Amino acid sequence: MRILLAQNSLYYPAHGGGDKSNRLLMEALAARGHQCLAVARLSIFGESQQQRYLADLAARGVSNPLVDGGVVIFPRAGVGIHVVANANLRAHFAAQIAAFRPDVILASTDDPAQLLLDVALRAESARVVYLVRATLAVPFGPDCAFPSEAKTQRIRAADAVLGVSQYVADYVRQWSGIPAVHVPISLLEPEDAALAVPDPNGFVTMVNPCAVKGIAIFLALADAFPHIPFAAVPTWGTNDQDRADLAARSNVTVLPPVDRIDHLLARTRVLLVPSLWAEARSRIILEAMLRGVPVMASNVGGIPEAKMGVPYLLPVNPIARYQTRLDAQMVPIAEVPPQNIAPWRQALQRLLTDPAHYEDIAQASRAAALDYQAHLTIDPFERLLLGTPKQESSKPSHDRKGVVSALQNLTEDKRRLLALRLRKNAPASAWFPGADSATGERLFCFPHGSGSSAFLMPEAAPHGFPPHLFQCASARSACPAANRVWRKPRFKK
Repeated sequence: MRILLAQNSLYYPAHGGGDKSNRLLMEALAARGHQCLAVARLSIFGESQQQRYLADLAARGVSNPLVDGGVVIFPRAGVGIHVVANANLRAHFAAQIAAFRPDVILASTDDPAQLLLDVALRAESARVVYLVRATLAVPFGPDCAFPSEAKTQRIRAADAVLGVSQYVADYVRQWSGIPAVHVPISLLEPEDAALAVPDPNGFVTMVNPCAVKGIAIFLALADAFPHIPFAAVPTWGTNDQDRADLAARSNVTVLPPVDRIDHLLARTRVLLVPSLWAEARSRIILEAMLRGVPVMASNVGGIPEAKMGVPYLLPVNPIARYQTRLDAQMVPIAEVPPQNIAPWRQALQRLLTDPAHYEDIAQASRAAALDYQAHLTIDPFERLLLGTPKQESSKPSHDRKGVVSALQNLTEDKRRLLALRLRKNAPASAWFPGADSATGERLFCFPHGSGSSAFLMPEAAPHGFPPHLFQCASARSACPAANRVWRKPRFKK
């Protein structure tokens, strides 16, 4: 098969669990003899970011990648990789569909705006398989932040929908009616099974400390154990307030994100995963357990599947509501309910002070993870790809020529009337107050799900628009940094 991955985030190197899992899927398929191509992107477009990315690749042993029109091209583990660094992502992805002629296109929830899924569904011959790795990023059900029937219809038009856990597959079926199934789509690195001894003097570690991931519990535990070293690894969700809260604790060390998880887990005594949203599964739980690192995790979403019956699954008061705006990291602002820290404090106290109990949990964690890994293969996913038929009737219609022809046949008066009706019926946006046509043309820019507000800097202006032609004006919002508006000035003749 010819398999094309649509990834609206970075493919390699990747710090996010979903991004890493997509890469490992493609590498496993390539090892089976399939022709595999991944189209991905940098978090921020621009020449300077492209140069930094090239330097990063060179440091990782990727020599002489091809740079073609703002796209960095190189092979890794049998997969052709196109990383859009300073070009139009949608246009390049569409061009690769035409040139590569894939049999299957893989899209996933790393593209919550569905910029690439929309393009994939227009491919005439390719089957589209949609991977659900986060219920927050799907547009339906109680876990989602921003419901959308239009986006739900796009997912429904895919030829197959897969959940990263049974919880996720059940959620998709219950809240959208889409017949999602669960097969393993989070494979492991070959070196993950290597024996690692947890550092008894290491950190109590949390990755991606932010509201939805449970930073409130992490900070409360750090305060409760002031003489114990804690470590925080900020990634896509950590905002400026989170960083300030971490810096205010003398026993909290902030570590840089890593794509080689061994570098972090070798310094970890206990891993905390206190998520307050319905975590789909959590890749890092299995990675830690394989290395014998005890994991304290919240009893929500797909986390019980990841823990496989090993203590500790702990209660939380999960997030139930999100505001209709984003923070500076482009993450939905959650309304975090109060948390009962007592069960977490008691569990951590025992792990820190009872060596025999710690060793029991470490051994049970490794045994369960090794047993899971022994049965983890690409086979079920490969069989599903081979057996998925193309559902022509489910594809959305994109009869552009017919629409254009109908508009051309309208009289000038009817065209004006149609324009007035469309403007009158356009729904007001709760996200962008004051965004109306009276102030001139506006271009709203959204990054991928793990992007930050740096996406809205002038050097990140869309390809083809000189940055000096843009001016930044904050929308009237309680969070102006999260809701910036780029306005293209009108040109005088």
